Amino acid sequence: MKHIGDYKRDELLELLWHLDESHELTLASLKEHDEEGLFESCLKDISYQHIVAIDGGNIRLTQKGKEIARDITRSHRLAERLVADVLGSGDREPEDAACEFEHVLVPHIVDSICTLLGHPRSCPHGKPIPEGKCCIEAKETLESAVIPLSELPTGVDAVVAFVNTRDDARLLKLMSMGITPGVVVKLHQKYPALVIELDQSQLAIENAIGDEIKVWRPTGK
Repeated sequence: MKHIGDYKRDELLELLWHLDESHELTLASLKEHDEEGLFESCLKDISYQHIVAIDGGNIRLTQKGKEIARDITRSHRLAERLVADVLGSGDREPEDAACEFEHVLVPHIVDSICTLLGHPRSCPHGKPIPEGKCCIEAKETLESAVIPLSELPTGVDAVVAFVNTRDDARLLKLMSMGITPGVVVKLHQKYPALVIELDQSQLAIENAIGDEIKVWRPTGK
């Protein structure tokens, strides 16, 4: 079980990862996000542990630090995705719930959640989710097993595998239309727009959206 100090370290490393993504990994930027000085002593501790290196006003995550911060960030953003997509919480709730949830997730559970969600590329706020081993293995396996909906032959049924988009509004719209993993769709028309049959209803969608909807390749196709 983690101690309070471990939680603080995790929060700090997640923040450092975020600042590094934004190319703002400096002491000045850290202080802007830490007005109460909660991370000051923790920063010193992780520098002694060779997790970060401090050079003047600059901070650098060591290789060890990058691996730890990456895993923490991955857990948090996947937890946000889980809360938002599966539990259907509001805009703010995924962030709050994920802050608690991420600390109890062990690596194999994180990978299981990632697989369940179809290896999403971004959290509900549009921040990239670091890839895990399961994502790399899934890419290699799915390349031959999954195709874009837009490449499905007309008149053929297929099962939606996952939706791969960075546009959260688009993802929510598709979910509201019933386009979720496991549903059966049939492509009726490809031009000028895709027309699909879903649950005895026909829907028209843009070709670009059809590229983001991945379906399991029909047997023999």
